[in-house]
Amino acid sequence: MNTPNKDIASVFSRIVVSIDLGGSQNKVIVQIYPDGVPMVVAMEPEIADVGKNSIQQLSQNSTWVGIGGEYYVLGALAKNTFAGTAALRDLKYHYALPKIAGLLWLACRQLGLNKGVDASVQLLLPPGEISDGKDLGKKLSSALKKGIVTPTGNLKVKLRNFYVAPEGSGIMAYRSRSLAQEFRNKNIGMLMLGYRNASFTLSAKGNPAKAESTDLGMNWLVQQFVERTAVGLSASDLRLAKVLVEASNGKENALHSLSRKATSAGVESDLKLFNSVLLDVRDDYCRALIRWIRNIALFDEVLICGGTAEFVLPELTEHFLHSGIPIVWNGGVQLPKPLDTLGLGDRITDVWTAHISYIKMLDYNFGYERKQKLVPDSYQAPTVRNSTPPKEVWEKNGFLTMHPGV
Repeated sequence: MNTPNKDIASVFSRIVVSIDLGGSQNKVIVQIYPDGVPMVVAMEPEIADVGKNSIQQLSQNSTWVGIGGEYYVLGALAKNTFAGTAALRDLKYHYALPKIAGLLWLACRQLGLNKGVDASVQLLLPPGEISDGKDLGKKLSSALKKGIVTPTGNLKVKLRNFYVAPEGSGIMAYRSRSLAQEFRNKNIGMLMLGYRNASFTLSAKGNPAKAESTDLGMNWLVQQFVERTAVGLSASDLRLAKVLVEASNGKENALHSLSRKATSAGVESDLKLFNSVLLDVRDDYCRALIRWIRNIALFDEVLICGGTAEFVLPELTEHFLHSGIPIVWNGGVQLPKPLDTLGLGDRITDVWTAHISYIKMLDYNFGYERKQKLVPDSYQAPTVRNSTPPKEVWEKNGFLTMHPGV
């Protein structure tokens, strides 16, 4: 590859961003292209629309954006100060534009980029929302041209490419590379269990065959637990999911913190209720999930991924082993330990594998021959530098605003 034009490199940085708008956390992989080291950026999922006067009271360290005269506060500040919510009942597409804009600003801040940036952005969406997301690239590009307001001024990003990929597509691609030719001899199902929803994808002899989504995510369990206990708990309390997982994994007194009773007798009464309801909710959830999967397709192997999978691991293991279907947890993905700087573990498996696929696609289109691992064995925090393909490569091989999903 030719040496980047110095004048262009001094003005623009090229970044690649892969975004997973999770129901419990927004997760991002970002790197300077082509040879920057990837890094993880995360933000709480809450969002709140606010008035312009409220924005003026916030500091530069706050995450907020202004788009077309409307203002949105994001993350913990949205929840704690403006009663923002994760909007779990809305399609991810609904609040995707301000969330993507806020995450782009945050990623640029993390990389120390305060000049012009050319960005290639990949967004993961549930299979049932791919079509709804296909005009997001045009809307984002238009908003950037008109000016997206941030705490540090207008967001100085030019959208080079916007790519919509189904959740789990990166994991399926990873499994394909692992199995090589054998992948084309199997029907492989992939079950993604997230906080907001569950998705199932089928690869039949190496070809995409089916993709469906349902509301059976961790949020369904939390809602059921709150409604059946009826002791004043809130489904929006993000502690609930963590506590329920801990209790299901045998951690004693994990549910103790949920009780709001003032006496020991009251707390003990709540704990007895919590444990009883939790058993029922887990059983009902697993039955509903298995019933849903059973009516979709037959397959030879199942990949099970997502944070909620840990919650029902024993039940899913028993079901699939009884059915004679091998389970490959998290698609067999080996997450580079140095990448996991935020301790999110398997929760970034989906966005990480999607990022790998996206980088491979960009490398192919730009004719870039990658000679080192994306995450070197001796990991160091990404340095702030411009490492870009020459301008003529971007212009010659530039993408359309939208690129079809995987």
